[in-house]
Amino acid sequence: MFHFDFRNDEALRQDPWAYLATLDDLPDIFFSPDLGGYWVVTRAALIDDVFSRHDLFTATSLAIPKIENAPVLIPNHLDPPAHTAYRKLMAGSMFSPRALAGLEEDTRRFARALFHAFPSGRCEFVHDFAYRLPIDIFLSMMGADLAHRDECLAFIKGIFRGRTVEETTAGFHAAHAFTTRWLTEQLADPDANQGGMFRAMVEARIEGRSLNFEEMLSITLMLLSGGLDTITSQMTHIMRFLAESPKHRAFLVDNPDAIPVALEEMLRRFGISFIGRAAADDFTFEGVTFRKGDPVCAATPIAGLDPRAFPDPLAVDFGRGGEGRRVKHLGFGSGPHLCIGAYLARTQLRIMLEELLPRMPGLRIAPGATIENMRGATMMLHSLPLEWQQG
Repeated sequence: MFHFDFRNDEALRQDPWAYLATLDDLPDIFFSPDLGGYWVVTRAALIDDVFSRHDLFTATSLAIPKIENAPVLIPNHLDPPAHTAYRKLMAGSMFSPRALAGLEEDTRRFARALFHAFPSGRCEFVHDFAYRLPIDIFLSMMGADLAHRDECLAFIKGIFRGRTVEETTAGFHAAHAFTTRWLTEQLADPDANQGGMFRAMVEARIEGRSLNFEEMLSITLMLLSGGLDTITSQMTHIMRFLAESPKHRAFLVDNPDAIPVALEEMLRRFGISFIGRAAADDFTFEGVTFRKGDPVCAATPIAGLDPRAFPDPLAVDFGRGGEGRRVKHLGFGSGPHLCIGAYLARTQLRIMLEELLPRMPGLRIAPGATIENMRGATMMLHSLPLEWQQG
C-alpha cells in the first residue's frame, strides 16, 4: 500500500512527469488508500492489459473516486458486445470522412483567427488558444452556437478539475442539464441543424432503428466530456515543451513533414489522463487479488514513462520509433475502447503546430512566469504566458 492521489498530490503541481517517473520504484500494481481506495498499475504492458481485458476490467465504472448513479456515457461506459455495436455506428457515421469533411479546413481557419486575435507578440496560451480551439471545433461540427462555449467550459472544468466527489458530480449534473436542453431544441427542428456530427447522429441506425433521445443525449455527453478537456490539456504541455526547447522547435519549423511523427513522441512523453476501470469480478491478476468493483487506475502518463517500454523515458526523441516511424504509445488507450476521437485530436494538435510555430519565431515563456499544473482526471497547465518576436 502506498499513498497516491492524482487529484490532489502537491507533487503533481510543478513537474508531474518527474514525480510519476518515480513510480517505477514501486510494485507493478499497488493499492492507494486515497480517493476512496483504488489500485494503481505502473507498467505499460499491464496498463495495456487493463484497457484490453474487458473480461477482467470493466468500463462500466470509470470515475475515481466512485460516483454513485453517474450518467452512462455511450460507448465509454459499455463493455463488448453492447459497446461494439455503438462504436461501429459512431465510427461509420459520426467520425466518418463525411462527418469530418470540414475538419482540416475549419481547424486551420479557427487556429489562424485565434492567432491573429493575440496581442502583439504575446498571448496567454491556455485561455487564448488551448481552451478555445477544441470547443469551437466541436460546437461547429455539432451545429451549435459558439455562444455556448463558456457554459460548456465551466462544466467540463468541473468534471475534470473537481477535487472532490461533490465537485465532479456537480460538473456532470451541469453537463447533463445543458445537453438535455440543447438536444431538445435541436430535435424540435432537426433539419435546421447542418452540423456534420449532429446530422450523422440523427441519421444513424443501430439494429435497424434510429437512436432514441436518451442514446443521443448519452453520446453527446460523452463527446463533450471526453473530447475537449483532453485536447486542451495536451496542447498546453506540448506548447510549453516547445517554448522551452528551441532545438526541438527549430527542427519542426524546418521539417514540417516530420510533425506527425514528432507528435506521437510528445503524446507519449506528456501523457495526461488518469483513466478508471473496475474489477469485473473477483480474480487474481499478476499476483494481486482483486474484488469485484475495486477501482483501478490505468494512467497514460505512467504508461508513457515506463522505462521497460521506453528507455530513457523522460527524454523527447523524435526518432524513438525508428527512421520516419511513429512511436507506439497508449496515449489514446488501446483495446475495444481505443479513443474513437484520436483522429480528431491528432488533426487539431498537428494543425496547431503547423500554423503557430512558423508564426512564433523566438518563442519563449514570458520571463518571471510561474507555470503550474492543474491536477485532476487529466493534467493541464493553469496558464502559459508566451512571447515571440514580431515579424
